[in-house]
Amino acid sequence: MIYNRIAHLLGLALILMLTWAPAQTEGYALGQSKFGRIEKFPYQVMLIGKQLWRKRILCGGTLLDRRWILTAGHCTMGVTHYDVYLGTKSVEDTEQLGGLVLRSNKFIVHERFNPETAANDIALVKLPMDIAFTSRIQPASLPSRYRQDQFAGMSVVASGWGAMVEMTNSDSMQYTELKVISNAECAQEYDVVTAGVICAKGLKDETVCTGDSGGPLVLKDTQVVVGITSFGPADGCETNIPGGFTRVTHYLDWIESKIGGRSAPQQQYLRTQQHHQQQHHQHPYSDNNLI
Repeated sequence: MIYNRIAHLLGLALILMLTWAPAQTEGYALGQSKFGRIEKFPYQVMLIGKQLWRKRILCGGTLLDRRWILTAGHCTMGVTHYDVYLGTKSVEDTEQLGGLVLRSNKFIVHERFNPETAANDIALVKLPMDIAFTSRIQPASLPSRYRQDQFAGMSVVASGWGAMVEMTNSDSMQYTELKVISNAECAQEYDVVTAGVICAKGLKDETVCTGDSGGPLVLKDTQVVVGITSFGPADGCETNIPGGFTRVTHYLDWIESKIGGRSAPQQQYLRTQQHHQQQHHQHPYSDNNLI
């Protein structure tokens, strides 16, 4: 959630090249974004992927059960394997916090994922073994398939490690509160908003940014995951333009078909709040919008 003045969304690079040398980069927090305690986000996963043509890339993920992680389809592009960090707020703190690091080379991408339109931007990463749950490693809940509302007007929380030009092993997870807007309102910003997309925007200049890709969007004060960070404004993160997320309720059947079951949904939901329509010029989508 950190924005650097020379960092922008990176098109099909999508995520950050990482360096483990000390960084001199100065970060700028987005609006109300805050550093997070992993106990509040025990479902948050860090995915460090090795690509064939790059060094390393950074994405987020959501733990669904003892074996499966939910992430974005574009986070798998060119990746041969992941180092999966669970139960930690940073690479540096993993051992101290009792976190877990596993390597995985097994992942499933939606069969109709299209990076040119961000369609079906969803994937699953399979861990090499069943993991034990702790106070810092807990699964998120999938939303009920019987929810009739589209979440518009509800408060949600996005979390992740984006974005810095260079990420170090001491960079901490951050989170920010957003509000879901209707797809009709979001379509005024982007030309790729479909039933499989959910959009949310900040009260000020908060939005998801490079490196947050694949991470969770949950209903506030719950661990119910309703979105997967997918795309955002191509002209930078320090903006009040909404971010685009893969709508989890749209893909429940697909998730179940791959993992063979689903977590029981949490029953704590916030009441729908009245949202305010705002007029904007539409931002034609290009793959530069993928975060």
